[in-house]
Amino acid sequence: MGWHALRAAGESVAATRDLLSSASLVAWARLSVLVLFVGTLITPFLIDFSRGTALLASVPDSATLPLIAAGIVVVGVALCVGAIFEFVFLDALRGERVRLLAGSERRFHAGLQVFAFRATLTLTLGGVLVAVVLVGTPTALLVAAGAVVVVLAALDRLTVAFVVPIMLLEDCSLPEGWRAFSPTLRAEWREYAIYLLIVTALWTAIAVGGGLLGALVAFVLLVPFATLGTAVGGALLARGLSEGVVSQAVVGTLAGPFVLAFVSVVLLVHVPLIAYLRYVALFVLGDTTERYDPIPRIRAAIRRDRTSPEV
Repeated sequence: MGWHALRAAGESVAATRDLLSSASLVAWARLSVLVLFVGTLITPFLIDFSRGTALLASVPDSATLPLIAAGIVVVGVALCVGAIFEFVFLDALRGERVRLLAGSERRFHAGLQVFAFRATLTLTLGGVLVAVVLVGTPTALLVAAGAVVVVLAALDRLTVAFVVPIMLLEDCSLPEGWRAFSPTLRAEWREYAIYLLIVTALWTAIAVGGGLLGALVAFVLLVPFATLGTAVGGALLARGLSEGVVSQAVVGTLAGPFVLAFVSVVLLVHVPLIAYLRYVALFVLGDTTERYDPIPRIRAAIRRDRTSPEV
C-alpha cells in the first residue's frame, strides 16, 4: 500500500518549483510577508528566550504589567493576521495572484474564525501548563499534559492543513468545514496519522536546516556591516570623538538595517520551505477526497509530466 503522504512529499517539490520559478520579485516579496505570519522559522534567531526573565527584571514594577499587556496585544494581532493570511497564502499556492490587502478583505471573516479556534487551543494549552506549575510534576500529570499537548497540536495542524482549504473551496464556516472533513478523517485516519508523522519529521529537518542557514546568513551579512562600521567608526575617532560615543552611534545606526536585511533574506529563503510543507497537505487532501481537492490542475499537470515518456 502506497501512502499518499509519501507520494505528496515528492510531488510537492515539483509544485513548489513550478510556483516559484515563474514568480516575479514582487510576488516573492509578498510571499515572504505571508510566510512571516503563517509559518516563519526565524524566531529562534530573533529572540533569546533565556534572557526573558532578566529583561523583565530590569523593567520597573510599575511598567511590567503594561509591558506584558502590550506584548499580549501585539502577539494577538500577529496571530489574527496570520490566521487571515492562511487563506491568502492558500490562494497563492493554488495559482492565484498574490494580493495581500484584497485577499485579506475577502478572507477576513473566515480568518477570524480560525484565529478564535487557535486562540481557544492556546488558552487550553496555557491552562494545562498552569496546572502543571501549580500541582507539580507527578508522572501521571506529565503524561496527561503531554497527551493534551499532542492532541492540541494535531487539531491545529489538521485545521490549518485540511479544514482551511475546505472552508476556502466551499465558502463555509469553520464548524461546517470540520463537519465536511470529519468523514474523510474517520475513513482515512491512517493516511492522516502518517501525514502528521511525516510533516513533523519534515518540520524538524527544515527547522534544523533553517537554523544553520540563518546562522550562515547572519555571518555573511555581518561582514559588510562590520566593515562599514569599522570604517565609519575610524573616521569619527579621527575627528576627536570619544570611543564610547562612536560605538553607540555606529551600533545604533547599523543595527536596524542589519536586522532588517537579515529578516528579509531569511524570509525569502523560507518561502519555498513553507510552500513545500503546505503543498504536502494539499496533495494528501486531494488524494483522500477528490471533492475537496484544492489543486486539481496542479496535481494533474505534475502527474501528467511524471508519466509522459521521455523523447
